[in-house]
Amino acid sequence: MPEIMARHHRLIVTMLVVVCAMLAGGCTKTYTDYSTFIAEPRPVVTATDYRMSPPDTVQIYSKRVREIHLHTEAISPDGKLTLPLLGRIFVAGKTTEEVTAELEILAQEFYEDADVSVRVTRYSSKKIFVFGEVSRPGPYAYNGANTVLGTLSRAQPTRIADPSKIMVLRPNADGEMIRKMTVDLDKMVKGGDTLLNAVMEEGDIIYVPPTPLAAVGLGFQQLLLPFQPIASTIAGPADIQYEAEGSSNYGPHDSQ
Repeated sequence: MPEIMARHHRLIVTMLVVVCAMLAGGCTKTYTDYSTFIAEPRPVVTATDYRMSPPDTVQIYSKRVREIHLHTEAISPDGKLTLPLLGRIFVAGKTTEEVTAELEILAQEFYEDADVSVRVTRYSSKKIFVFGEVSRPGPYAYNGANTVLGTLSRAQPTRIADPSKIMVLRPNADGEMIRKMTVDLDKMVKGGDTLLNAVMEEGDIIYVPPTPLAAVGLGFQQLLLPFQPIASTIAGPADIQYEAEGSSNYGPHDSQ
């Protein structure tokens, strides 16, 4: 028992040293690859054409080809749609403009003045991701118009999130992290500075870190877990900070 208590004491001392270091210098690096994410003039949507894939849902309009007018269907796992009159057509990896052109050619075999328009009604195949101290972590549907601020408003940073050190990460096609930038959510929301409210691309990742004090509290929980759940015995640094400062402006804290 004395050995356990001594070990317990050493852990606490170690964590206190870490607290001082983290609070003195901060614990999250600032990344400045802004030119990768911010283009001039500011785009409304991503510059990359959206290419459909399973299980996106598409809807077809045609004033003259009644058999396919308002036909709505999810792209099958083999990348095809099954259309009345026109049969099976492969659409995966194509834009709506490309599929529209193909369907018009097929429909002209039956209607001389065939007109066709295709649009995606549900974006399900491509994702962006949000992790860290948010109430709703995980994948979000990518539709070509997702922005950093819009995505964070849906993810809802928790009360222990550090809004000044949010990271936006962009991997390449091989999964290697090639570009990073740090954004300050407080500047966007409270100051109206949306310069870094970038339009996101497929596969982008937003990571919301905890505040330095909250990170220490989470570290304490991990280190002391073999002894007893710290949350049931004493208030951790995150709880102390919450009581002192009040709740976050971005949403409630959820246990994760």
